[in-house]
Amino acid sequence: MKLKYEFIVRNIVDEFVLVPVGTAALDFAGMITTTEVGALLVEALKNHVTKEELVEKVTAEYDIDPETAKADIDEFIQKLDKLDLIEY
Repeated sequence: MKLKYEFIVRNIVDEFVLVPVGTAALDFAGMITTTEVGALLVEALKNHVTKEELVEKVTAEYDIDPETAKADIDEFIQKLDKLDLIEY
């Protein structure tokens, strides 16, 4: 899976904001706020990755077990998918 649009991630006062750039700014009007983990996932989703690769990235970076990481990632991906931001 991969993001359909190009976003840059900005840390603004300890809140992470996804800002569309290029043609994405025309197709997706607005910004998305997320957590530090969400920002990590968005950076990973700039390239094609599997859910297992996302779990590995999160568990390597944070003190979290794989099952919890997978559940959190599933929820995050569902939110992005609901916004039509993911391609499979």
